[in-house]
Amino acid sequence: MPTRGPAKPAQPRYAWLRERILKDIASGKYAVGSLLPPEKQLAETYGVSRHTVREATRKLADSGQISRQPGRGTVVCSTTEPRPYVAGLGTAQDLVAYTAATRLEVLGSRHLVADAALAEALGCEEGSRWLEVEAFRHALEGGPPISFTRVYLRPEFADIVMRLRGRHMSIYSMLEQHHAQKIDAVRQRIEATLMPAAAARLLGVPARSPALHMRRSYLDRQGRVLALSANLYAAERFRLETYWSGQHGAPATPGANQRGP
Repeated sequence: MPTRGPAKPAQPRYAWLRERILKDIASGKYAVGSLLPPEKQLAETYGVSRHTVREATRKLADSGQISRQPGRGTVVCSTTEPRPYVAGLGTAQDLVAYTAATRLEVLGSRHLVADAALAEALGCEEGSRWLEVEAFRHALEGGPPISFTRVYLRPEFADIVMRLRGRHMSIYSMLEQHHAQKIDAVRQRIEATLMPAAAARLLGVPARSPALHMRRSYLDRQGRVLALSANLYAAERFRLETYWSGQHGAPATPGANQRGP
């Protein structure tokens, strides 16, 4: 008699439940825009523990198919599993292409004066005035927001906020075209972090889940910061890729603004 190979490990219960809920979302049982049933009801419906429900819905929230909204409940956002947005930001040309393929959705703004901590974070003068803008960053083709973003603008560039509508041009381009500000350099810093609770609530992902913090400063010829964006990317919605050519040693990013592999 033929011998059997080693048995495949059973699928984790939360992974099974995640797939079942996905199928029910796709079939229309849980329509986009509607509320997902409460945790207790889901546990009873699918015959699993509430811990299993929490793990399954956490994975669904991470990928952007559901969103936990305080005071409302868990909202169904998408019938299909979105792939992470893939960006290549190795050169200034990549940055222009990336900002042209995404848009900002303004949530609110406020004027502030940079104290010592903010001045250090922005790389600006202590006591300088700024307009802080909170926004989501979306891919143009739609889907859940890929980042929670804070943009800092000098007061003389405040009208840029009114231009952040629809398929708008990048802040980089607005500074040059509408304010005749020549961008001499872009300083970019990327670091792994944990998603702060406030940003997590807005993005509908778990607090302290893995995130990527990307900060970009736009500088003039004198090294003065004209604007800055601080982006917190949800780990499962964004991927940064850069390809370095061994022949020339220069970064290249083929397919930088495409979704998924």
